[in-house]
Amino acid sequence: MPFFFWKSSPYVSDPSRFATPVSSSDTDGDYSKYKEYDYVVVGGGTAGCVVAARLSEDPNAKVLLIEAGKSEGPLLTRSPLAFTKSYKTDVDWAYLSIPQKNLHDKQIYWARGKVLGGTSVLNALIYDRCFPDDYDSWAKAGNDGWSWQELEPYFRKAERYSSSGSSSSLKLDEKGRDGPWHLKKTELPAKITETWIDTCKAVGIPVHEDINASGSAPGVGVLHGFITEKGERNHTAAAYLTPDVLARPNLTVAVTTTVEKILFSGEDDSLRAAAVEVSSGPKSPKYRVQAKKEVVLCGGVFSSPHILLVSGVGPKDELEAAGVKCVKDLPAVGKHMVDHMSSGLISFRAKPGVTMDYLLSQPLSAALALIKWLWSGKGPFSMMAVNSAAYVRSDDEKLIDTSIGPCKNLTSGPNAPDLEFMFTPAIAPDYWTVPKSGDNGITTASVLLKPESEGSVKIKSGSIWDRPEIDGNYLSSESDINVILRGLRLILKILKTEPLNSQLDLRPLNPAKDGYFVFGDKEFDKLTDDDLRKFIIENGQPACHPAGTCRMGTDPTDAVVDPKLQVHGIKGLRIVDASVFPTQVSGHPVAPIVAMSEKLCDLIKAEHSTK
Repeated sequence: MPFFFWKSSPYVSDPSRFATPVSSSDTDGDYSKYKEYDYVVVGGGTAGCVVAARLSEDPNAKVLLIEAGKSEGPLLTRSPLAFTKSYKTDVDWAYLSIPQKNLHDKQIYWARGKVLGGTSVLNALIYDRCFPDDYDSWAKAGNDGWSWQELEPYFRKAERYSSSGSSSSLKLDEKGRDGPWHLKKTELPAKITETWIDTCKAVGIPVHEDINASGSAPGVGVLHGFITEKGERNHTAAAYLTPDVLARPNLTVAVTTTVEKILFSGEDDSLRAAAVEVSSGPKSPKYRVQAKKEVVLCGGVFSSPHILLVSGVGPKDELEAAGVKCVKDLPAVGKHMVDHMSSGLISFRAKPGVTMDYLLSQPLSAALALIKWLWSGKGPFSMMAVNSAAYVRSDDEKLIDTSIGPCKNLTSGPNAPDLEFMFTPAIAPDYWTVPKSGDNGITTASVLLKPESEGSVKIKSGSIWDRPEIDGNYLSSESDINVILRGLRLILKILKTEPLNSQLDLRPLNPAKDGYFVFGDKEFDKLTDDDLRKFIIENGQPACHPAGTCRMGTDPTDAVVDPKLQVHGIKGLRIVDASVFPTQVSGHPVAPIVAMSEKLCDLIKAEHSTK
């Protein structure tokens, strides 16, 4: 008779297996009856996987990681190229903003990972250390310990850079080689990317062979991504929660479990995060666990403030209006949300044979490429769709028409940009459009990296099951619109410059046939600044890098966490994710999130090792 082998899952989804049920006789403040852990990590996303793995390195530390989503996503989440295929699925929170008054009441969609690994499972895989000035500006604002010199070792600690293929040209002596996170310089699926880079150089943008070199300055180059040697996405769950880590007896990883609120003991100067309440659904039984040492909140830029607010931590007037008792009045919770806003993705027609549109419009070609990736880990499905970027300053008179204004200089410092031009060698005006067979194109956007506009996250009720009210407040600043406009003018100049111009097919538009091509050749010189401002308002989209809703700072009236990432006025509660960025970084946020998580774990270990 056949033998059936059953392997137990390293994850738990039934709260009764790791938590204590709540009874009607339980009272807040006394949590001694509940199952105890040293550390409770709330949110198994980009940061949470790092924190759980590092804190559980101490065999004497009992760690619980709680994730609302599943343990893993579908097959195509492993392909670097196919990252949008998981959008609006069961591994995506699929947040929507309230209607944006400055965008003709358009609602903004944000893909956020509802799965172990969080948004590192769904994003475009871009590994970007950003710029030293970003972190030095944090330190200069009073956030001791967060300068570039102090944070750079934690980038290296996480990194496991490849030395093969295109990565062989990198400055590998400046990179981490032994960390858990597999990284590489992406291979290019289409020749036109090299042409784009050459043309950026022709208009005066410096070319960087290693766009993540230490001390890097604005310029253009090929992007790096978290991709394994097998051509698969290496999100933080795959990198940090390896089988060996999951087998640790002191680590429990709970999935499909929602933290409903954080519970506190004491008051005033003795206020402490003591426990969390969890359930599997809005009508499911409630359970609790106590945190002996710390609760570490890693919910992300929307969920972290949401959990704080429904727990009674935030602006007192807003809490009371939502029917929530105020435990700690912290006015900055949910405030100061900043995001990278853009002109919207813009596709331009290209000549045949130089782009990768055949993968989108020809099912047979796509199927063969998919089979190649599944079999060998090679080919286009192992490469990044967004594979190049140019970083520039909007006040660079050698590149930019600085007569467009007014524009505020909000850069992090003299060697940091405030504009990014992302490049995809295919027609991609949004996440879902499939180009018609025979159409070819490129896609780029003028992305504002240092916005003045700030949004917010608020609650409607005291239930975690009621989605928060998210207002990006995009383009509320005239300067933001004008900086994007300056970038768009430079993009149009690049498109008219050789060698790229010869590979494009910028014919006059036929509105009836050219739905996803926005500008034609003849329109470039006729477009006024007001025409382009109107276009930005009608087509603008964020790059989906929101940050700052629990920002770091020394003033509890204007920040949520201190430089040790402890929530002001509450013992035993820390936050690490993009919500704690004091200001927005000048690039893609996933690498800074991981580096900050690594640093936080060292801070926690050092603090508790002396007690």
